[in-house]
Amino acid sequence: MDIKRYIQDLFGYLDRYETASAQFETEAFLQTYNGIIAVLHSLRDQRNDAMAVDHFLLERIQAAPLTSSDLRLLTVQVLITYFESEADTDGQTNQAYSYCRGLRAVKQDIPYFENHLLPAIFEEGSLGNNLRLREFLVAEIARYMGKFGRPIDPGITPEKFQAMPDHLKVVELTRRRLELGTDLMADRTSLEFHLQRVDAFTRWSAKNAFVAHLLTKWGYLKTSDFWSRVKSGFAGLLGKMKGAFSSFGYFRLIMNQRNPAYVFYGVLIVVFVFLAIYVPMKWQQYGQEQLQEFQQRTQQSSNAGGR
Repeated sequence: MDIKRYIQDLFGYLDRYETASAQFETEAFLQTYNGIIAVLHSLRDQRNDAMAVDHFLLERIQAAPLTSSDLRLLTVQVLITYFESEADTDGQTNQAYSYCRGLRAVKQDIPYFENHLLPAIFEEGSLGNNLRLREFLVAEIARYMGKFGRPIDPGITPEKFQAMPDHLKVVELTRRRLELGTDLMADRTSLEFHLQRVDAFTRWSAKNAFVAHLLTKWGYLKTSDFWSRVKSGFAGLLGKMKGAFSSFGYFRLIMNQRNPAYVFYGVLIVVFVFLAIYVPMKWQQYGQEQLQEFQQRTQQSSNAGGR
């Protein structure tokens, strides 16, 4: 099964993160994880395959302590909880989940995520200060909570929101974006609009670099100039493209799953390259025109003075 190969690759990335962090490939790791998640639901109807995957997962999980690194702990606990929720319909494919659950200080999934995993992501220097990993894992936990936990309160008051711990505030905003859409700032009655209007996001971001990163990416902070946004977007795009070609196996995976996305990326690269060439040329042309006008005015003034 392809999923076994992806699981093997995923744990290989975890090993590399712990023993040779400079060689760790963030985008390849995330895409491999997504490749596993994408097929979990189909295992509900393939019980023999599901049992085989459960056994394989248990072997790979037991090969190293979950406490070997923060990434291993977070990845395994989140992934195995998705596996149990999506694939285990008859109690026959929960060996790996039961093993991981037995290592938890809190047995219930969502309270464990809220009180243990999320605070770990927000600790200073967690995940090697890899903002992409931290952002992804927060989004995965928020997605799980949205799918298997309590529904969000669309009309949550600013007072109730502000009373939450910072990590739960981020999850609440992430869930709202996932479930209500990403255009909430345009709604003058929304929580997000109110928080920006009273400058709460700016004050919050000043205390936490990771929060500032997320709020800036979401457009909840007042952005700088256009070219700063272009530069930031282009840097992120280059990082994803670099990850796509980091290994043949990963390249094959994203070509199978993400063809439309990389057509879009290709078009974006062409646009940015065009702008990088066209804009400086127009500025140079404009500068030359201004210089010529200045020289003409100077000449005219000299001629008038001579008379």
